[in-house]
Amino acid sequence: IIGSNTSGEAQPLDVHKALGDGWALFREHLWLLVGAAALVLVIIVAASMIPTGQLFVQGPMMGGLIILILKLSRQGQAEVGDVFLGFQNYLLLLSATIVQGAIVFASMMPGLIVLIIGAVVIGSGDGEPDSNTLGIAVLIAGGLLTLILAVTASILMFFIVHLVADKRGTFGDALSATYKGGKMNFWSILGMGIILGLASCLIILLSFGIGLFFAPPLAAAVGVKAYEQIFPTHSTTLESQ
Repeated sequence: IIGSNTSGEAQPLDVHKALGDGWALFREHLWLLVGAAALVLVIIVAASMIPTGQLFVQGPMMGGLIILILKLSRQGQAEVGDVFLGFQNYLLLLSATIVQGAIVFASMMPGLIVLIIGAVVIGSGDGEPDSNTLGIAVLIAGGLLTLILAVTASILMFFIVHLVADKRGTFGDALSATYKGGKMNFWSILGMGIILGLASCLIILLSFGIGLFFAPPLAAAVGVKAYEQIFPTHSTTLESQ
């Protein structure tokens, strides 16, 4: 058991409210969130220098950042060290990351197969224009299909780490809830992601790269506020952390 059950059915996401609430939370706790996100990034990058090292720390560290932001949202206070709270739930957060990545990768397989077919068509055409044209068309189709499938799976699995970090039900509950919540709010989550992506790029460009320290925690704060909308709860699940 992870902890308390998810509270009822998934709710609709108000993107405007999530963006506004996330921005307000980020602005209120600016330096704590920037410092925490930087610490998480440094640890993940350092772990990535060891073969498969990133795999073993990314889930718990991202879960810890989510816990920290949930504390700020629900209790109004947190500490930088809270990013390590994910290690108290290490195996489940590690599993959540692995399952999330595996599902996204598996969903991409049809597109990757089409890409391989396109490459084979080009390679077996001996440079003939018709074969090259067909192969390029198949490659483009495969690339688009891969992108669409990857984005779809990512949205459907987006909140699994949030749910596991927040100890909402069993692992199966979290997997089912993230799918239902993502399915119900697919276009809203996609739109929110596009807005955050464009805003992050703009912040980074206008700040000559300094925005790299600000865009990730802002996106994480908005993500947590979106999570709290879709999966509301009247009682905190962080009391034991």
